[in-house]
Amino acid sequence: MKKNAETMKEVASLCSKYCSCDDCGCKNSTSANASCQNCTHYDAKNVCDIDLYEEIVTNHNL
Repeated sequence: MKKNAETMKEVASLCSKYCSCDDCGCKNSTSANASCQNCTHYDAKNVCDIDLYEEIVTNHNL
């Protein structure tokens, strides 16, 4: 499975649970810098802790 910067941006823009780490209140549709890497659900092991990354990649053929 691809896990590069571009794919992480695409996944974040499609994720309904994306929440930025900077507390700006931005959601996926309003943040130009949305990426899994700056989402509160992306843990220290570089994994989505709510298991949405793989589902979004699969469902959207990313």
